[in-house]
Amino acid sequence: MKVALSALLLVTTFISHTAGVVHVHVTVTTTHAVSITDDLFVGVTLDSSLLPTPKHWGGLDLNSHKVRTLARGLSPCYLRIGGTAGDTLTFLPTGHGTVDSSRALTGATWDAANRFVQDVNWKLIFGLNVLKRKDGHWDPYNAQKLLEYTKAKGYHLAGLELGNEPDIFLGQHNITVSASQLGRDYYNFKKLLQSTPGYEKTPIFGPDMTSVTRSGKYLTDFLRAGGDKAVHGITFHHYYTNGHTAHLSDFTNTKLMDTLVSYIQSGIDVSRHTNPHTPLWLGETSSCHHGGAPGMSNRYVAGFLWLDKLGIAARMGLKGVLRQDFYAGTYGLIDHQTFDPLPDYWLTVLYKRLVEGAVLSVNTNHGNSTIRAYAHCTKRSTSYGYVPGSVTMYFLLPTDTTASINFPQFPGQHVDVFWLKPVDGLTGRKVSLNGRLLTLVNGQLPHLSPKTVTTGSVTVPGKSFGFIVIPHANAAACKSHAHVPIIG
Repeated sequence: MKVALSALLLVTTFISHTAGVVHVHVTVTTTHAVSITDDLFVGVTLDSSLLPTPKHWGGLDLNSHKVRTLARGLSPCYLRIGGTAGDTLTFLPTGHGTVDSSRALTGATWDAANRFVQDVNWKLIFGLNVLKRKDGHWDPYNAQKLLEYTKAKGYHLAGLELGNEPDIFLGQHNITVSASQLGRDYYNFKKLLQSTPGYEKTPIFGPDMTSVTRSGKYLTDFLRAGGDKAVHGITFHHYYTNGHTAHLSDFTNTKLMDTLVSYIQSGIDVSRHTNPHTPLWLGETSSCHHGGAPGMSNRYVAGFLWLDKLGIAARMGLKGVLRQDFYAGTYGLIDHQTFDPLPDYWLTVLYKRLVEGAVLSVNTNHGNSTIRAYAHCTKRSTSYGYVPGSVTMYFLLPTDTTASINFPQFPGQHVDVFWLKPVDGLTGRKVSLNGRLLTLVNGQLPHLSPKTVTTGSVTVPGKSFGFIVIPHANAAACKSHAHVPIIG
């Protein structure tokens, strides 16, 4: 079923204006879900280009207490290591050989990666080099060496990929691999894993295309040639615009946000004919490609596109969204020099602490250019002690208009507010939660405490975003993760 743009707001909003304030009255359908997410819905990436650098990980110190603390703050979490450089890498267990050191993945580097994910409670998805080829087919010899090493060390792999962005191999590597051939390669890879002790059930993700709209036929041919029998998750990448040409206004442009709907719908339309039950993932995604937009993609303003993307992806049934990236580029979640957390890091932590399970929806009788809103069940955790039936909503105000948000569906109930505002303007590197600067405290993450509001309405400024939890919403769809009816 196609999702209309007007249905994207996961709440009903009735708008009126008084003294420059938009009054928003919100109701939520609480009896059924439109889709379901889990606590691994949001993951992160690291680029393969970091692996062979002279200083391991391009300057990212995996042994840093700060880095590990920040990583644990996102757990449980998928880490996808992949990217263009992955299709030039050769695994060398000892680190010695004829391979150019700038294109080698050594055993020592692989050890460091696996020890890191084990320590911070992440799950590793790794992209193998599909351009290791022989007689027109993928040659699994080097991949088998990596798997043998991994098994001997006792490391666990949550998933494997085979190649990165194959639809643009010609431009990236001056080689082409047809979609049909890639589908056959994936199918043979699946058979190889099934016959390899310890890897019989390892999930495979792919084909990690640059664009599902430009390359829809590529995806179709890939699936029909054997990819449909191999993949556990169909992955494609998404960026809104080019980081070299992006403007500040792009990050609050609701028309740009809405382009994600048709983009995901294209993937749904293609996959339903071959793999209707295979989940779709945004296997690599951020605001702007080409490394992000300097001074914007890692600042407060980037949160508008990021939070809205999570809302749309969950509403349309995607099962994974992997953020490019945890470190490096100008769209990282942590600073590439100091390792300090950047605004989207805090936004992601809050999302993972507050959101899980059923995605809730009703129709809206108003456009979403003034306020964009999404609703989910609240995550059950010890962090806040919210009871089953609680509802978490998140809102984005892309204009300068102040909003007064009301919940007539829940009269007399208090709400918990987690509102994020910039400290130094939209392009600032710091963010406050309910007016309190977010920073590590004695080397640890702060509690991220809510502000409890009992007045029946929450007034928030324009050009900001945040979460509101209704602890006693008593939503039927949120009382049990089992047997939740899904309508949509």
